[in-house]
Amino acid sequence: MTPDTATLIRDGLALDADQRAVVANALLESLHDTGGTNEIDAAWRAEANRRLAEVRSGAVELVDADEHYERLHASFTR
Repeated sequence: MTPDTATLIRDGLALDADQRAVVANALLESLHDTGGTNEIDAAWRAEANRRLAEVRSGAVELVDADEHYERLHASFTR
């Protein structure tokens, strides 16, 4: 490992979880870059953008994952 690589890793690990996720995703995407976006990637990206817009606009209510799983479990035990 070069000193530059070690520095990048150290600096990356100092980021908060959301920032690390963005960096990790960008690095992973660069490994699979085919030079263009295929139909499936484009459809998922559009869906993610649509859902993000709904969250930001307040059109949907976010539910805590633990709460969701409790409700789901309760629906199976009735």
